[in-house]
Parts: sequence; C-alpha cells; structure tokens
Amino acid sequence: MNLKGGRPEKFGWLGSRLYRRWAEPMCAPLHRRIGAEVPIEKGRLLDVGCGPGRLDRLLAAARPELDVVGVDASPEMIEQAGRGPALPNLSFRLASAEDLSFRDEFDFAIAVLTFHHWEDADTGLAGVHRALKPGGRFWIFEGNPDAPGAELAKDRAPLWGWLPLPVVLMRRGIRLHGFSREEVDGPVRGAVERSPFRTFRLVETGGTFRVELTKAS
Repeated sequence: MNLKGGRPEKFGWLGSRLYRRWAEPMCAPLHRRIGAEVPIEKGRLLDVGCGPGRLDRLLAAARPELDVVGVDASPEMIEQAGRGPALPNLSFRLASAEDLSFRDEFDFAIAVLTFHHWEDADTGLAGVHRALKPGGRFWIFEGNPDAPGAELAKDRAPLWGWLPLPVVLMRRGIRLHGFSREEVDGPVRGAVERSPFRTFRLVETGGTFRVELTKAS
C-alpha cells in the first residue's frame, strides 16, 4: 500500500542477488521470530511477497505437515528462492498480490514487510481473501517505527555479520517506506474495511506491527 508516493519496487537480476546476499541475512532474527509466531503446524500457508524465500524455507523445514507456497512478482526473486535446498512441502510461484489465482486453498497467509509495496491494496486484499479457505487468517507484518529500540535491534542481524545498523536509521527507513501507527489506524484500516475481510486486529510484536485479518467461516 504505497502511501509515500515511491516508485513500485522492482528487483531485477542484480537487485535480487544483492537482496539475497546482503539484505535477507539481516532479516534472519525477524524471520525466526515471525516463524515462531505463526500458529499453524499443518495445512497450507501462502507467503505473499516471499522474496528469496528464507522465511518459507524455515517454516517448511520446521513443520513437515505444513505445505508452504511463496509467491513474488519478481521472476528474479523466484529464481533466487529456488536456489535453496529443495523440500517436498515447499514451492515458489511467480505472482503478485494483485493477480493471485488461488481460490479457497490456504489455511493461513502472511505478508512480511511487503504490504507497503502493494500498488493496489484493494485488489491484493481481495485476492488473498479469495485464496483463503473459510475461516482462514491473513497476518500482515510491517515495521513499527516507534517500537522500543531494543526490539528493533533484535529483529536485525549485523550487516556483513559485524556492522550493526543504528536504530535511528531503522526508524527512519520504516517511516520513509512503511507505516506509522497513525497510517496503520487510518488508510491501512480503511483498506481492510473496504475489503472482503471486514475484520481488523492490530498487535505490536517485536519491532513490527501485526495486522490480523480473518475470512468469515
């Protein structure tokens, strides 16, 4: 949900490789925390905007009865995701939130630090809603710029394994590219209320907001 007027984020050949090599390892603590928060052990899970797939691989390896499907709008990101070890319950597909073709297939869906990139949040939310089974849940994780500094720091590993990112830069990056609490309570909530979900629950967890949506049974 692009509220800052930025250009749509695109990852080509170079950007996808740099992201997998440098940015994704920095998110390893965040991925471990979110992986521990995801409450289902079996069924089907959809990750919207999976990038190189580290979180999906973590979930699939830890939960052999959970079928994990990651989708991303970038062909290069999907190619990078496929470079990791193959798992029988893990797959990656090329798709954006706005053009999901699934219907009543998933028990759970997540979008981790990607919702703020969606150009058409209304269409994307409708697509995720359609992909979920009745009673299915969708959790949106976005950075919280006002989270305690210690929580923000715990969600990020040092760059190159030794250079910690200053908390002030983390806060600045979230405010420039993500959402403030006022934006979550305003336009983000408004998009959800226009969507088929109709429900909205906001949880502050670690260095992130977690917006919890549920498809009616």
